[in-house]
Amino acid sequence: MRDKSMEQKKPGQNFLFFQLNSEERESAIYYFLEAILRVRDSGPGLSRAGFFDEDVNIYLAHLLFAMSLPEYHDMADPFISSDPGEVSEWIRQTDDPMLRYFIYKVNADNLLVKNTLFAEKPGEVNRVICRKTEKGTNRLAVAYYDHAARCHKGIYHKKTGVGQVLDKISGRYELYRKILLRIREDYFQFIHCFREQAFDHFFAQMNRYERFIRKDDLLDQFLGVYQSWLVSKVPESRDQARALAMELKKIDPEFRFDLSKLS
Repeated sequence: MRDKSMEQKKPGQNFLFFQLNSEERESAIYYFLEAILRVRDSGPGLSRAGFFDEDVNIYLAHLLFAMSLPEYHDMADPFISSDPGEVSEWIRQTDDPMLRYFIYKVNADNLLVKNTLFAEKPGEVNRVICRKTEKGTNRLAVAYYDHAARCHKGIYHKKTGVGQVLDKISGRYELYRKILLRIREDYFQFIHCFREQAFDHFFAQMNRYERFIRKDDLLDQFLGVYQSWLVSKVPESRDQARALAMELKKIDPEFRFDLSKLS
């Protein structure tokens, strides 16, 4: 029986290829791309002379940035499983070729990143077991990338840029795994800075919001006191209105009031 939940949780089309057009996101992509190129230039055997794979570098840079975004995980995590049987069951349950491609792709990407950036060094006793597990995981990631490439070509009935990139990763998986292992420090440095910037941005937004609320409150007070002074001409009301007008000017430089009206 078809699992209707698979149809209900299809990923949004706007997330599928991560079309990033803001200046901040482009800067982040460039940061990761530079890190990848630096590693490939310095590491023995990591530069493929005579073989074009700049498109893979770009794909990996986009992937690393996407992995740092909560919206990526909101979209991808429901389709990721550590159980290959469950992934196969999801594939079987849907006739949507784009969804099949997507399931294979996010599981392949997850294994690649999980076993490079987030890989833990095993203890001496567990090292042999971990090597066997790692080999099995790598073979599974290769298979997922291969299936994703085939699915993508099948959708468009021809070779595609995305399909060719996935083919290259599948065919030279160990090469790209070694590259990502060497940029772990760059990745976590970015995450640290990214979170600090996000917090600073949030804090600035809160300050703007608080100033906006404070301005409205002061404006209400000023109008009330000014109206009271117009009626009573009481010196205390005049002084209070002048003080409120000056405070409003500090919060909002565009606030205009002729203080001579209070004389």
